Amino acid sequence: MKVGITGQGGFIGSHLYNYLNLMDDIQLIGFKKSYFENQSSLCAFVSQCDVIVHLSAMNRHDDPQVIYDVNVGLVKKLLAACIEQKVTPKILFSSSTQEEAENLYGLSKKDGGNLIAAWAEKQKASYVNMVIPNVFGPFGRPFYNSVVATFCYQLTHGEEPSIINDGDLKLIYINELIEVIYNLIISDEIGKVKIEHSHETKVSALLEKLKGYRDGYLKE
Repeated sequence: MKVGITGQGGFIGSHLYNYLNLMDDIQLIGFKKSYFENQSSLCAFVSQCDVIVHLSAMNRHDDPQVIYDVNVGLVKKLLAACIEQKVTPKILFSSSTQEEAENLYGLSKKDGGNLIAAWAEKQKASYVNMVIPNVFGPFGRPFYNSVVATFCYQLTHGEEPSIINDGDLKLIYINELIEVIYNLIISDEIGKVKIEHSHETKVSALLEKLKGYRDGYLKE
């Protein structure tokens, strides 16, 4: 099975790429971020794939409208390339539990998923809309991927983290998520799939736990 990962150099993408590279039943099709700015390269990419895991997205920006425009625009470019090449790879789309929130990032995920679902119905293709909870693990970027990474960075760089909203955090460890995605790649499951979290905590409880690790392992 030939699998391509948009965003293969990102947090989830790099873990997924390394994991799939060990699988005998998977042949990876390399992807570069520049493909989204080069129609011929993007077309060549989609034409080689049996499955595309679409992870490319913007998570943070000072202007929320930019986030929306970029994320929906990437989906449109991917689908346009598939239509131009007359190919129907199975597409796994990384949505978020924020898709029902009243913010433009969540709306970009909701609208992006709807675009892929409409394409799949029209083209009689397979797709999976993966609703993913907060992800944490090695190589997560602070202030971008996860509050866990942000707190870890601050606590190890002499900064004092602040809590703006002490809400409930539903988390999944990156390795657990990658196994779920692999199973979705090789299975016949289609449609919206809510990926269950494996850890739940308050933001304040997370911070206290991480402070304990810092004090126990880093402080003399």
